[in-house]
Amino acid sequence: MKYASLTLFCVVSLFASTVSAEELTPAACPEESLADKKARNLYEEALTSEVTGDLGGARRMFQTLMESYPKTRFSCWADEHLGDLKLGKARINKEGRAQFIIGTTTFGAWAGFAFTGMLVTGDDEFSENEAKAAIWASIGGAAAGLLPSVFLSADLPMSTGRATLINFAWTWGLWHGMAFSLMPEDDLSPPGIFGLSLAMSAAGFAGAYTLTHYVDVADGDAALISAAGLWSSWFTLATGLLISEEFLDDESVWIPITLTGGDIGVGMAALMSGRFNMSAGRVGLINLGGLLGGLVGAGVLATAEVDEMRAAVGIMMASTLAGLAAGAIFTRDYDNGHGAGSGVALLEFGVDGWKVGAPIPQILPASVDGKQGFAVQVPLLAGIL
Repeated sequence: MKYASLTLFCVVSLFASTVSAEELTPAACPEESLADKKARNLYEEALTSEVTGDLGGARRMFQTLMESYPKTRFSCWADEHLGDLKLGKARINKEGRAQFIIGTTTFGAWAGFAFTGMLVTGDDEFSENEAKAAIWASIGGAAAGLLPSVFLSADLPMSTGRATLINFAWTWGLWHGMAFSLMPEDDLSPPGIFGLSLAMSAAGFAGAYTLTHYVDVADGDAALISAAGLWSSWFTLATGLLISEEFLDDESVWIPITLTGGDIGVGMAALMSGRFNMSAGRVGLINLGGLLGGLVGAGVLATAEVDEMRAAVGIMMASTLAGLAAGAIFTRDYDNGHGAGSGVALLEFGVDGWKVGAPIPQILPASVDGKQGFAVQVPLLAGIL
């Protein structure tokens, strides 16, 4: 009897061990058939098109999926998506469309103003009636840009990156047109300035719109290209002032040099942006670092009362460059998903090095010269010793 009990105990124990081992072993994923794989790939492509705003392409791919692979589970999901699309419930990232609408409306307002300036202004400044006409033309241009962009952009493949690049391109063209109009020895008349600026901004809008129809632009790449144009223009201008204090005396010299420097920066950013693989958020924080660096430089100039032009430009240039470098260093882990600070202070030093946090301002009681009041405290530095 004793041996029988022992044998029964061993069998039960062995059975329990086998069951436990089976429970601990993960179940193997079911194998997909070739049709399932093709249906899944098409479904994922359709979802990508839907999220990025290409609703027409998404509809076509969902319909193709239902017709080509009707017996797969992806066909059922595609049917649900088509129903949502018909009801206007697309799962779309609407930020790109919103930026496109804002940019198109702004461009329309500028185009109306510039077109009126071409027609009604003479060699002098705006008269009172001409100013009224320009204002109403801007209103009409804004409406002409707003309404089509709202009603016709629903099926446009408009990602945030594409919208950002389009808006940058037409403003960049506007800047070039305004700058070119000041280059001739005899400055252009107001109609000529408006005409050249309008033509170049329209060329920028149309060129970027066409190019981004065939080339996908990531959000971060578009943000980097836009920022590179501004920063490279500033550094080119500052370098010219360091070389010669009379750099700004001749428009035929500093304008083309500054424009060329900005264009080189845009071109290099376009070629190199894929290697950096930055998010738009990180680019914005790096820009913030550059602005704060420039602000610190301006504070140094105001405090030290620097009168010499080259010294002042050198300080501003160095502080801006230091701010950009600091922004790039402190945000190096921003896109990794695990590099954010704890929020104790703006700059935090820990085991993994320096990180950027988002401290919450605190309102504290304070006393100044015997008077009671309140003060706002924002921790700037924190660390683990």
